[in-house]
Amino acid sequence: MYDVLLAFGDSITQCAGDPEFEGYLAYLSRLYQRQMDVLNRGFSGYNTTRARTVVSKVLPVTRRPSTTKASSGLLGNWIGYANSSLFDFPKVKSGSKTIWPERDNTFPQNSRALRICIFFFGTNDAAISSWHQHTPIEKFRDNLLYFVSLLRDPSSKHYSPSTKILFITPPPVGDRMVKEKAKIEGENVVNKNERARKYAQMVKRVANEVNTPYVDLYGKIEELVKKNQSTAKDTQTVDFEGYDGYLADGIHLNSAGNRVLFDLIQETIGKYWPELKPSKAPRSYMPTSKD
Repeated sequence: MYDVLLAFGDSITQCAGDPEFEGYLAYLSRLYQRQMDVLNRGFSGYNTTRARTVVSKVLPVTRRPSTTKASSGLLGNWIGYANSSLFDFPKVKSGSKTIWPERDNTFPQNSRALRICIFFFGTNDAAISSWHQHTPIEKFRDNLLYFVSLLRDPSSKHYSPSTKILFITPPPVGDRMVKEKAKIEGENVVNKNERARKYAQMVKRVANEVNTPYVDLYGKIEELVKKNQSTAKDTQTVDFEGYDGYLADGIHLNSAGNRVLFDLIQETIGKYWPELKPSKAPRSYMPTSKD
């Protein structure tokens, strides 16, 4: 098992290895072959509240916890939330090697480091408040901070200060596409672009709070859509306001949307962590004469 790039998210991530949509994780897997294993931990239908119940089964264990609980506030002090129960972790013993969760630990004797961890949530959280997937925006913020704390709080069993954390904002919602799909299938409209915008802003806010980079997928697709609208408005009708150029159904990324995201991730890694660019990251095993 190589060192790992792990993506934790909702259905957009779950579908990110789908050949039909040329998913962003499929691109990353090809980019980092023989350098990093790209793990897809996308859970369709999950919001951050539900993801919080499984995140400890997704992240590797880096320290073996004892049965004694530590006082809260270690990470809380770090981000100004001292004594918050959000950050109440068990004490840990140092010196234990990284252990991936049993089900995913394909090679337990060859544990490797988590180099990059992507957190990509917000689409389901941003659903209308009456919908079961909705998460209030302040709770959404707390959940994102909790994910970070698992890797950054020294008392966490997942503590990994060397892991690079990357947030991705939810993409825009193609309102016309969503309404059309809901009409055809007899469903309610639960996702709206204005709500997605607010949750994308919160992702960026949290990333700034914890001093980690983010990919503004929402902003980039909005920029591209508006550019395409401006180009086409005098010559043709722009179907679905142009969002169908990047979204498969108004919510999930199509091939072009996945390519946009992949390019943004590459750009962000190159800017903030140049040592993890494919040209710099170590390659496993000796090259062949043709490499």
